[in-house]
Amino acid sequence: MLRTLIGIAAIVFVGFALALTITTSGGGWPMLAGALLVASGCLYERRYHAGRSGQAPEARFRATGERFVDPESGRDITVWTDPATGERRYVEQAEPRAPPG
Repeated sequence: MLRTLIGIAAIVFVGFALALTITTSGGGWPMLAGALLVASGCLYERRYHAGRSGQAPEARFRATGERFVDPESGRDITVWTDPATGERRYVEQAEPRAPPG
């Protein structure tokens, strides 16, 4: 919810910054750059955010077969993707990996 509100606010600021840039012969470039940075960050974070532990994503997602160990939690992570959009989800497995040896 917060991510959506920040994204909407960033897009509104992009519009204001464009209007300011056009009407002041380029005076709104700093505001435009900042608003674009926040908007692109919201889009990037939404696309690559991690899934909940042990829960498969929605039905449109397919497991890719990619797995890796998260260095912070020690848990196995499975990568899921939506074939239509390319969106990826990283889902923690419920059980932590046993230490070797």
